[in-house]
This record gives sequence, structure tokens and C-alpha cells, in this order.
Amino acid sequence: MNLGTPVLSNKRKWFVIAVAFSVIALSVIVFESPAIADLSEESRHQVPTLKAQWQKGEVIVLVRHLERCDKVDAPCLVGTDGITARSVDEGQALSEDFYRLGLLNSVVYNSPLDRTAQTESIVFGDRGFDRDWLFKCKKSIFRDAMANKEPGKNLILVTHSSCIDSFEKSLGYSSETPEYGTALFFSPGPNNKLEVHGFLEMEDWDHTLGF
Repeated sequence: MNLGTPVLSNKRKWFVIAVAFSVIALSVIVFESPAIADLSEESRHQVPTLKAQWQKGEVIVLVRHLERCDKVDAPCLVGTDGITARSVDEGQALSEDFYRLGLLNSVVYNSPLDRTAQTESIVFGDRGFDRDWLFKCKKSIFRDAMANKEPGKNLILVTHSSCIDSFEKSLGYSSETPEYGTALFFSPGPNNKLEVHGFLEMEDWDHTLGF
């Protein structure tokens, strides 16, 4: 009787299982969608290109609304469906940043929900146009953004984190939920593709863009 055979068989079985799990884990790492880079850090080399593209009116920007009031314990600006009163100062600072970047050759669209409409009013001075597709966005935001990009005019979209997530997934990216007021910059390229410049949080504009 060979008493060693079952032991060897069990060792072989566990070895095969361990190898299988290692292959699965490696596959997840290899095929995990990349995150969009931070313009103030690892994607800083993109800043000169972004500025040049902006002057030509060749940029698409997605801006997440300011702090949502019904998610925090803080006074609301107007209505519980809108933004917090304390986010107004940050929004005005972001407004100055966008105006220094230049808005003469830009078109602004916003989701008509209160928090995005209030954000647009503070940051862009009510120059934006309401668009339902900026909150009904699950499968169409990339297509709608590309369809509304006019030649020679930057397209600024004030929208929601879920819409930004859908837009990223259309490009093969998957990032963490952006902070309130974060802007993500892209430029249309050949074959309906976009060049990804990176994202910029509100506090990083001045030292990143040299204002």
C-alpha cells in the first residue's frame, strides 16, 4: 500500500488552486481600468498642451457641482436640493480661475438640477444653458458631449459625479469620485477619440496653471 499518494495528490491540488488564484489576481491588476491623472502632480506635463488647446477652443471640461447641501450638516444656500452656503466662496474663487484662463471662446452647459444650476450661476455668471442630458447621462453623456462640441469653442459641462463616472468609463477610465468643484479636461482628437489632460481640484488651480 502506498500511503504517500493521497498526500502528494492533496499538495498538487492546493498548488493548482494557488496558481489559479494568482493568475486571477494578476489579471485583475493588469486589466484594471486606469484612473485619470492629477494635473497638479503626475500629469503636470500636460499643462502647456492644455493651455494651447484652450486658446484654440479645443477643450471639453467636466465640472462637478459645488458641495451638495443635503449630504452634509451645513446651512444651504437656497433650498435643500442645492449647494451649501459655505461653498459660495470656493465657487467664486473657481470663477476667477476660469475667467483668468479665458471664457470668450467657451460655451457652458449645466444640468438643470438645483445644485448644478446654482454652481453654474456662481462660477460662470448665468451664461450657461440647461441641458437634461447632463443629469440623464448614464449611457449617453460621451455621445452628447461630442455632439455639442462646436469647432473653435471650449465646451464646459457642469454636471454630477455619476455623469463624470459614465464619461470616464466611455474612455476606458475608472477614477475615484471627484471632489466638489473638480474640473476634468479633455481635447477631441482623430476618430472621435479624446486626449485626456487630467483633473484639477479647486485648490490647485493657481500653482498648477501659474495664475
